[in-house]
Amino acid sequence: MKISGIICEYNPLHNGHLYHLEQVRRSGADAIVAVMSGNFVQRGDAAILDKFIRAKLAIQGGVDLVIELPVPYALAPAENFALGGMALLSALGNVDEISFGSECGDIDMLMQTAQACRISKTEYADVMEDFLRSGYSYPEVLSQMVGQIAGSEAAAVLSQPNNTLAIAYLNALEILGSKIRPVTIRRRGASHNSTQPAADGTASATYIRQYFSEGGDCRRMMPGFAWKALHEAEESGHTGSMQNLERLILYKLRTTDPDQMQDIAEIGQGLEHRLYHAKRASSLEELLSAIQTKRYPMARLRRILLHILLDIHHGDMQGTPPYGRVLAFNEVGREVLRESKRTRRLPFSHSLAELAQTSPEAGRCAALESQSTDIYQLSRMVIGKGESDFRRRTAMMQRRSEQFADGSQE
Repeated sequence: MKISGIICEYNPLHNGHLYHLEQVRRSGADAIVAVMSGNFVQRGDAAILDKFIRAKLAIQGGVDLVIELPVPYALAPAENFALGGMALLSALGNVDEISFGSECGDIDMLMQTAQACRISKTEYADVMEDFLRSGYSYPEVLSQMVGQIAGSEAAAVLSQPNNTLAIAYLNALEILGSKIRPVTIRRRGASHNSTQPAADGTASATYIRQYFSEGGDCRRMMPGFAWKALHEAEESGHTGSMQNLERLILYKLRTTDPDQMQDIAEIGQGLEHRLYHAKRASSLEELLSAIQTKRYPMARLRRILLHILLDIHHGDMQGTPPYGRVLAFNEVGREVLRESKRTRRLPFSHSLAELAQTSPEAGRCAALESQSTDIYQLSRMVIGKGESDFRRRTAMMQRRSEQFADGSQE
């Protein structure tokens, strides 16, 4: 059985994601394993739908097994996000390839650029640090360094977001010494953060979330079953929003001093003092405006605010996840799990309580996960129950039948 891996957020699942899954199947995959972010996502936001709903939709869309990317890695810079996801796929021991989208579509060029990035961060780390101290942003410095090492074409690859994440995946494979083969599929239609849908009906998740929040009808941009789930969640008050966490974030910031912030993930270079002085802000928008600088991208600042709220420390996103939690699967996914018992290098289970007992690191990770889910429940208009993460059961679903263009099923 040929098993392909995907690292994803599906926030929400849209036509571009469906195209990717179809291409993976056409390339000969007998099974698809997705490592998916939980209730908070890498751009520093609450997921629009909770992780269990998104996991079920992933199975309906063509995935066979969904593994949760723990919250410290889901809310992490690209390098840690990629390393966490790749480590879980590698730990199963039976995944043959990792498939990811890119604007480039050329795996050789991506690998060349990834190697130049590694050289920049190791052999020329002191040079990079000097430029960063001078006030240049990290992406600017890295692009300049890669251009010097591998040429302008490689540097240009770094200007597009899916390429950048693809390079993080390739570097993660190198760090782990993984035998998983990388495969890239050229992204088509709307770009990653496009503010308009493409002519082929595809749209970025960014555009879909914004358009939907303004009352827009997104059914042409999403498979029918995913649109139905999103629409129903909105009507019942069960969609998540960072804005609904505004008061909690402001409260947490106002009651946390700089010394307590020093150990919070992604805080460094005195940013704790900038955050402390910004605590007089009376809205999330005002707060972000007060702390934003050229050196700190908005996504990082939004993640930091969530790190403070969720109590995620530097050490929580170092290394690799201590376990793999199963969120959903079908009969093929169950076979993947059964087969992996001979090869897996981490505990895998649907039970967070069971996984929490496997090591001290697992206990800490599970506690953060449960707490983050409790806080996510407050991000919805209709507040969900607390202590729900240890009680939720994994979804066992039928393998999807042939899917039609509008996302309906046989």
